[in-house]
Amino acid sequence: MVEIRKPDGRVARRAGTREAIMDAATELFAARGVTSTSIDDIAATAGIAKGSIYYNFESKAGLVEEIMARNSALLADALREATQGRSGVALRDEVVRVLLKLVQENASAARVMVTELFRTERSWRESIEKWRELALVPLIDDLIAGGADPVVAGVQAASIVGATLMAGLEWLVFHPERSYEQVTSAVLGTLQH
Repeated sequence: MVEIRKPDGRVARRAGTREAIMDAATELFAARGVTSTSIDDIAATAGIAKGSIYYNFESKAGLVEEIMARNSALLADALREATQGRSGVALRDEVVRVLLKLVQENASAARVMVTELFRTERSWRESIEKWRELALVPLIDDLIAGGADPVVAGVQAASIVGATLMAGLEWLVFHPERSYEQVTSAVLGTLQH
């Protein structure tokens, strides 16, 4: 006879607490910046005790690392699904679409990722580099496969991702009334010239 175990409620609560902490921190980091946000601020916003943050993440840097990892996983999954079997312009267009969709659906996370992208002195630098690599590598590999010099391919891929992220942030901050389709069409139109 097989014994059926009930799920451990503590595990589910801990996962829920971790998500609540990461969500609160992401919102605060986007609004104030990582440095200007305290653990006390995060605890108050998440509605939990300060000790819960240290129990789940050990430090603010550990919390930032987990947020970066969560965003990297979202990007990796979305890119894998959207770019599978594609190359050339079709691959580039899907990378743009995925980035803009993630910016739209995760606005605060997008702001955190972009603002932290150029802060080289942070302890979570490796995590942000992983996110950057996830966005660039499909484009770089495709451009090299198409005959581009590796250096040129790297710069072109960075240009595509950079233009897309800049347009996405411009959209969120200054023109939230524009639709995803309008912004995507404009970015893709610009890249085709």
